[in-house]
Amino acid sequence: MTKTLPDLPPGISLISHETVTSTNYEAKLLANDHAPEGTVVWAKAQTHGKGRMNRNWVSKPGNLYSSIILRPSTSLAQATQIAFLPALALGEVLARFVPVSNYSFKWPNDVLLNKKKLSGTLLESGDWSTNESKWLVIGCGVNLAHSPTETRFPATSIFEETKQLIPVKDALFYYYHFVYEWYLRWSKEGFSSVRNAWLKHAHGLEEEMTANCGQQSYTGRFIGLDNNGALQIKTDIGLRTIRAADVYLNH
Repeated sequence: MTKTLPDLPPGISLISHETVTSTNYEAKLLANDHAPEGTVVWAKAQTHGKGRMNRNWVSKPGNLYSSIILRPSTSLAQATQIAFLPALALGEVLARFVPVSNYSFKWPNDVLLNKKKLSGTLLESGDWSTNESKWLVIGCGVNLAHSPTETRFPATSIFEETKQLIPVKDALFYYYHFVYEWYLRWSKEGFSSVRNAWLKHAHGLEEEMTANCGQQSYTGRFIGLDNNGALQIKTDIGLRTIRAADVYLNH
């Protein structure tokens, strides 16, 4: 079922499901079938939700599972900056509903609440060879009511931390309201305002961390992001710019 959300910015439409394999999978099919920018796929549950590096994302009803199609007219390298927008949008949702919450952003795209994982983002793209294949799908899972156990990084939900239960439809409405606001701002101003806002809540900024890049690990002080959002850490042998890694604070 497709319906327009009249209170959201013009051009955003919602496709809702009870259950899907994953909202990113459904959104990618739609993107390849020329679905317009601003198409949002939302499901109450996912049977095969996934996060970064193909990790499983437990997706029982009660939390927010959704993906949006965007079609920026930039290079793919620039377009990947959009991966930071979901965290900023969720931060604004938290500020609205739980203003005293202690949230932070863990590079590259997680939101933490009281230093435990609240949400994750998965960005996937078309092949960028033609205008029609220039698309991004940005999926986000937000733990509103409950969180999985036995995770690599401690997880939590808004309800578990604050005893406030945000209705899924309210979270959906405000999350995409803020995503779209940030997307328009990024389109107009570039990455600098996004980076500055993200760094204000960055988890571990100016602290020592280890970045595990698979074959190699780097340890140093987290000093910021480069112009495309890559992690910058200052090690004993100089500055390292890291584009993909799992990161851990060393305490």
